[in-house]
Amino acid sequence: MPKKNQKEDTESKNDKEFFKEYLATSPDEMEFDDAYVFDKRTFTELFTEDLKENQIVAHTFIADDPLKPRTMKIIVFILVVLLYFVVNGLLFSEEVITELFEVDDDKENFFSYFPRSIERIIYSTLVSIVIGIITDLFFVDETKIKGYFRREKNQPKILKEKVVAFINVIKKRNIAFIVIASVILLVSFFYLLCFNYVYPYSQVEWIKSSITIVIVMQILSFLKCLLQSGLRFLSFKFNSEKLYKIGKLLD
Repeated sequence: MPKKNQKEDTESKNDKEFFKEYLATSPDEMEFDDAYVFDKRTFTELFTEDLKENQIVAHTFIADDPLKPRTMKIIVFILVVLLYFVVNGLLFSEEVITELFEVDDDKENFFSYFPRSIERIIYSTLVSIVIGIITDLFFVDETKIKGYFRREKNQPKILKEKVVAFINVIKKRNIAFIVIASVILLVSFFYLLCFNYVYPYSQVEWIKSSITIVIVMQILSFLKCLLQSGLRFLSFKFNSEKLYKIGKLLD
């Protein structure tokens, strides 16, 4: 009996330590003065965490997220990449299509597509930001459930009701996302089939420019994480609140 009580006490202590650590304010949520004192992460740690949070490839295949299963993240990744191809196809102007129809293949090289694609790459980048914002609306922020635990930790009954309601919201949003994503995927595939059937001489240019857009977006998100982490690290090194705030603007 004493051994059982000792085991229960140990488990209870471990649970309390877990929730204390889980509910503790993240350094990323702190104001500069607190973060300057408590955030002891190296630049590599800052950059790695930022990369897993904000770079879609790292976030999809490396980061662990209890509120967003990896299968859901893979669906988001496929959807985003497919929409890059769709948006690129939608942005093909009549001038570019005519130029491709009349182009002399002997004068073309592998990178001839790039000057014709710059405008589409810029517009696709802007559209991708909107796509990212809309996609995030389907997923619940983890800080919300942390707020429930902080506010209602002394009222177990109310806390349980809110957590159950929160789980139901997550399930409904996941179902809604899967349905909408499935419809978008089907429509996108249909559009791409039609596009390539109507403009067969644009296929090579469309594929190369679409892949370029995907690569450019990954490079931009990588550089954003690098800049954000660098500004945060330098703000601590030089005790500069201005650099810290500039870095926070990139969130």
